[in-house]
This record gives sequence, structure tokens and C-alpha cells, in this order.
Amino acid sequence: MKLTPEYAQRLFETGAFVIFSGLPTGSEVGIDGECVQDSKTESSMSHNAVTELLLLCRSVHLTQKFSGWKMIPPGLHLVTWSIPSTNQQSPGLQIRHAVLRHLKGGDTYVLKYSSEAEDLVPNAVDQATGEEIPTIVSPEHLRALDTELAVYPLYRWSDWKALTDGIEDADVVRLIGTSHKVDSLCESPADEEVIHKGEVIDKTTGLPATTEKDDNQEGQVAYAIFDTKRSWRNGAVGEEVTTYSRDKSWLLCHVLKEDFAAQPARLLAQLQLAFLIFINVQNFSSLLAFKRFLILLSRSERIFYDKELLTTNGIDSQTVHDLYTRLFGILTAQLSSLPETFFSVDLAGTGMQDFWQDELQSLCRNVACIPPTGVLQAPQASHIKDAMAELKAVAWARFQWNLDTSGTEGLASDNEEEEEGEDAPVVVEL
Repeated sequence: MKLTPEYAQRLFETGAFVIFSGLPTGSEVGIDGECVQDSKTESSMSHNAVTELLLLCRSVHLTQKFSGWKMIPPGLHLVTWSIPSTNQQSPGLQIRHAVLRHLKGGDTYVLKYSSEAEDLVPNAVDQATGEEIPTIVSPEHLRALDTELAVYPLYRWSDWKALTDGIEDADVVRLIGTSHKVDSLCESPADEEVIHKGEVIDKTTGLPATTEKDDNQEGQVAYAIFDTKRSWRNGAVGEEVTTYSRDKSWLLCHVLKEDFAAQPARLLAQLQLAFLIFINVQNFSSLLAFKRFLILLSRSERIFYDKELLTTNGIDSQTVHDLYTRLFGILTAQLSSLPETFFSVDLAGTGMQDFWQDELQSLCRNVACIPPTGVLQAPQASHIKDAMAELKAVAWARFQWNLDTSGTEGLASDNEEEEEGEDAPVVVEL
């Protein structure tokens, strides 16, 4: 994209702005995965195991004077920052903070540094309600700041749109609250370590905690609560428990119906947000959530051919079609966004490559096995398989993963016979 003077002027007038006030020396800030760091101070990011696992910024640009970005296209944007600690005795690990905001053309989003909080905070807040007050910045002031504002990395915009397409403001508020803010230390009530037999356990009391959703709960990431290790309905026994311990279709239908009102776009928005927050904010709870969603979606086979299961849960074939067509598009965009060294270097030794590849292989195998007389009509099944082909191509081109499904076409009914007899797994409910 050639940035002519005329085009630059139009972007300046129609794009959004993000402005930082009082940014301390040595701070690291970023937008949509692109980072900027003050050149006068080296990064003090600790290199412990967790940080090495999650420090995934694509590139870092150094600057002597930086006050924000200009020419930001309208849409959802992720602004991240890490502020150096002023505590010389215990500098500790820099916490990465982020705000997810939908910006409109002409918007100016201002964050100022608070020495009291050692953090960036909204420029103005209503003292009575605690809500942020929009900041109006004059065109003259924006032009005065022009030399201190970086141009938004427009070459990344189409890729960023592919990663965020489908995320609505309501999804962000539901997940991280009305402040739209999240950091690397935020936990989720859905974290695996606080789930026990389908109940959320309070870490302090050891007793079941409330599972009621609070859309305004700040300081947490409110991912949908479900346990992939207990994926059958309450009251199930014997063969039903055994079946749905391997196949997550009942749990997927339940989560889709109860948590997302049978709207696949809302479930997939949480999958997208989990990926973005894990990658860019270094939030471990989001990694756990991403893994849960991927297991849930990749290990559900009966959803493609068990009509009674879908009817019982009020889910139709169009919902299944929309869910999996969009899923393949999202996973393709996510794999495409990762550097080729992501698994071999950035996450070497973590087991993430095996996990990711195994789940995608299971997903592709299930789709390849969609029967002609199952839940989906032929055009619907064909559409999903076309989307699957794109994912397989990207997986091979980027990471040399061979998600081979040859020889599995039409084997859904045969899979019911797998591991029967004395080799069949049996789940015993205690």
C-alpha cells in the first residue's frame, strides 16, 4: 500500500487516534500486536519460564519520543502497555496491561500515566459513576503532536481484521467488564485448577462458589465455565457416560445453548478473544480457555450426525454449519498470524505444538467423516470441507503439519465401533 500525501491526509482526517500522556521512560506500548519501546531504557521484562512462554510480540520499534498512534482504521483495536516499576528494591515482573476498544473514525482515545497506580488510566472519569468520560482533543493539538505520533501499521490491518472479525463490543464487556481492560495477572473462574466435578471451587474456602455471571465484574476474564473432563449430562450412566467422555458433542450443545443462546458467533468470539489476549497480553487464563474451547470444538463428532442430540438441545443444521465454517476461518487466520518459529522456538518444550496439531487433526478427521445422511445437507457439508481445506493448506505451509484425512471419508458410523469389547474405555462415576 503506497501512502501518498493525499491518502495520508485523508487517513489523518478520518482515522482514529490513541494518545498517551506522561508515558514513563522505558515503557513498552503496542497496538494490535505491534510494539514500541523507548530507546533510552532496555526492557526489564523478566525471562522466567512463563514470560518466555508468552512473550510473543511480532516486532519492537524504538523511539526517542512517542505519544501514540494516528491514522487508525475504524474497528476493534487492542492497545497494550508495560510500565517499568519505580520500586528499586523489588522491581519484579512487569505486568502487561491492555484495553480492547472499538474505535470509530475521528475518535481520540487518551490514556494518562498515574504515578499512584503506576499504570495508564483513562484521561477523565466520572467520580460518581466511575465511567470514562470521552476526551475531546482539538485538531490544532493533534497537529502539534503529529511528529510524536506513529502511523498505524496499515500493512497489518487486513490480518488484524481477520483475527477480530465477529467480536462485538458486548462480547468484550461480557468477558472483561465495562472498563474494557485486562492484564496478564487476571484469572478466570473457569480456570481448570478451580473446576472440580463441574463445580467452580472458591480457592480460599474450598467450597463451591457462585457461578452467576456478572458482566461488570472487573479484574477477571469471564470465560464460559465448562469442564471438558466431565462432558456428559448430569444423571448419565454406563454407556452414555463412556460415549460422551470421548465425544464432546453433548457438552458442546449444552454450552452453546446455555451460555451462548445457541448463537455460534458468540461462542467463537470468546475463542478469538482468548487467542488475542493470550498472545498479546501474556494472560495464562486465556491460554487455558483457548485450549478448552479448541478441545470442545475439535472432539465433537456426533454433532454432525446425531439428529436426536441436536433436536433435544434445540440446535439445527444451520447452527452447526455456521459454527464450523466460521471456526475453520478463525483457526486459519490464527495459524497464519503466528511466526514460523512460534512452536519450534517461542514455545519449544511446552508441548503446545503436539496439542495444537492433535486437536486440529481430530477436527479435520471429524469433518472428513461427515455422513451423507447426517445432520447437514450436502451443500452445508461441502462448504465446511472447503473451509477445512484452507486450514490444512495453511497448517502445512506454515508449520509442515500434515492434517491428513485420506481414507476417513464416510467413516462416522464405523467410529462407533472403535475400541469395543475388552479394549473399550469405561468411565466410572464415583
